[in-house]
Amino acid sequence: MATKQDPQELRTAFLEAERLRNEPAFQAAMIQLRKEALEELVAADPTNPDDIREAQATVRAIDGLATKIGNAILRWQALTPAQRAEASA
Repeated sequence: MATKQDPQELRTAFLEAERLRNEPAFQAAMIQLRKEALEELVAADPTNPDDIREAQATVRAIDGLATKIGNAILRWQALTPAQRAEASA
């Protein structure tokens, strides 16, 4: 169950998420890391479930980070203009 966050905390998370999302070096690193993780998954020994699970977990972790960044932005945008103004004051 989600807990209600303080608008100031949401603003801080939003600002950091926006900074990361707009940082070309971060974007390039995420793309490269995901590409390598997918290549590792494709190359994993199909008879070794531990290797497959480890590669899948890496892909999920990278995708999860991207999702968390996006969610931080969406939570801020879901606030009313009045809530955003109050948190920015």
